[in-house]
Amino acid sequence: MAGSLIKIDEEIVTSAVASVTLTGIDSTYDVYMVRFNNVVPDTDTQTLFTRPTISGTMDTNGNKDYAYKIMRAGASFQNTSLTNSDKIEVSFILGTGTSSQEMGNGVLYLFNFNNASEYKFLTLEESNLRHTGELTGNQGGGVFKNNSSACDGIGFFFASGNIDSGTFTLYGLKK
Repeated sequence: MAGSLIKIDEEIVTSAVASVTLTGIDSTYDVYMVRFNNVVPDTDTQTLFTRPTISGTMDTNGNKDYAYKIMRAGASFQNTSLTNSDKIEVSFILGTGTSSQEMGNGVLYLFNFNNASEYKFLTLEESNLRHTGELTGNQGGGVFKNNSSACDGIGFFFASGNIDSGTFTLYGLKK
């Protein structure tokens, strides 16, 4: 697998921003990977969301579905899902906050994002550390039900407040 990940774009957040957008998705690769590390909001108990971009702008239409399993070290597992949403949830409902050591980390794989005639899919693996010290994680996926436009990137934002810090990286998977 060495050499199969080609870095395309990276955003390192060191002071509060409303959102992060990674661009560079085109027909060069069939599958793209996004990695986000040490993501922290500037306000407490936040949920991280994503949207694909079309011509550099995050798509806000209600044509996104997602479902995933929430895995919690200190409580029962849960399921969450939503249809016809304007965004895809990346970190789960209990969220990430501002206490010491709280942060989110994850990997998304993006399929068909550069194909204007197909739905776009993503898979999600995410973990975060809550203010209580509880480790939580998510595994699941989502679909962007658009078969009329190609996507050129992906954006991230919190439900409210800003992204205070973190690293977001877009890779192409070598064919």
